[in-house]
Amino acid sequence: MIALGVDIGTTNLKVCRVPDGSVRSVRTPDDAEALQHAVRRLVAELSEGQHVDAIGITAMAETGVPLDREFRPLTKLITWRDQPGVEQARQLDAVELYGRTGLRLSAKLPVVTWRWLRETQPVLLARTHLWAGVPDLALAALTGSYAMHLTHAQRLGVLDLQSRQWDQGLLDWGCLDRLPAVVEPMTVAATTPDGVPVVLCGHDHLVGAWAAGVREPGQVADSLGTAEAIITPSPGLVLSDVLRQQGISMSWYVDGQHGCAVSGNGAAGGLVEQRLAALGQSYSWLNDVLSPVGGPSETFIAPYPQGRQAPAPSEESTYDVTRPVDDPAEEMRALVDALSFHARWMAEEQTRQLGIPWRSTVAFGGPVRLGGWMTRKALTSGGRPFDVLDGTATAAEGAAAMAAEVVSGVPAEPLQARRIEVRPQDGEIWDGAFWHRFHKLLS
Repeated sequence: MIALGVDIGTTNLKVCRVPDGSVRSVRTPDDAEALQHAVRRLVAELSEGQHVDAIGITAMAETGVPLDREFRPLTKLITWRDQPGVEQARQLDAVELYGRTGLRLSAKLPVVTWRWLRETQPVLLARTHLWAGVPDLALAALTGSYAMHLTHAQRLGVLDLQSRQWDQGLLDWGCLDRLPAVVEPMTVAATTPDGVPVVLCGHDHLVGAWAAGVREPGQVADSLGTAEAIITPSPGLVLSDVLRQQGISMSWYVDGQHGCAVSGNGAAGGLVEQRLAALGQSYSWLNDVLSPVGGPSETFIAPYPQGRQAPAPSEESTYDVTRPVDDPAEEMRALVDALSFHARWMAEEQTRQLGIPWRSTVAFGGPVRLGGWMTRKALTSGGRPFDVLDGTATAAEGAAAMAAEVVSGVPAEPLQARRIEVRPQDGEIWDGAFWHRFHKLLS
């Protein structure tokens, strides 16, 4: 069976073909029509000479565009990074929003963007016939139909998690209710003119976790890129206000059956890249610096240049990306160690709040190519198994595998990960005074 997976990320748009693993990639356009053209072109390239049985779509969340009655974009894509409605976000009650939607209050939520449009560009809002997220645009590019996956609908900020229905009060506040129909997970959303079934697979972080085999409570996914997300499936929804206070979002998982908790760290791969640039160093230099791995750095760093999202959210900046140092190598070891300890803190707090034993972790994303960083993450995992996926298109492969499962009815096997082996005596060193120092000083 041949399936294609489309992954629309913040930086890159990727299309992957399985089982052979061919990938095509371009920079993600900032224009909706250009995005749709790119999706059609890459899908056509990987379909040429092939009998494609299924297509899956995954994408970033909180990014979309208002369309007019002819489904033409009225603006460029408004991304999760743009956040024009900072002032409007202050009008919402964070406790009430979390209780309904499971989301932390943030200016990146589309409902806040809609309110901003209403207050600053009411004529444009009045012309809006449909708000479409980027996966919805991809679906329309291939099938002519607009629809939305449950996990993208819930990131709009207007979906009641428990009923899976739109919350009328939040729709009224945002002043926009012209949205695509929500499709249930693990179902065919539409078909192409050639009859190929197309499956909306959900939020890319979650699809990557599912592809990595994180499908049951106790398994943790570490999605690493510019930012980092820790993803934990749970038996059901947990909407405790303690989770909100710890900066942990709650949602449905991509299978539509499990709940899912997500913690985010905006300062991960992007912070490492910024620091390397400030020090005038390269990734190859960093790879040499991080290997071999001994004990943790004696230098303590709180790695939050723009505050901390979770746990224990704080707006305090604790790290200057541009400050000069006498020993760049030791600085980068200390920074990566701190980021590794922070990932453990997110996973530990998340599973603790959910009442789920943390059994194992699998990591995926660009930074996994840095072996010394991954060994440090394994050493900070408290003796739990730590695996990595080496592929460069995990979410796209996951979307293809999920589409194949939906169409064929045959369960998809997880992508093959490799274990990072560490000596127990080394793990005890990292799990001792160094972890307790980090945790005590920051919590």
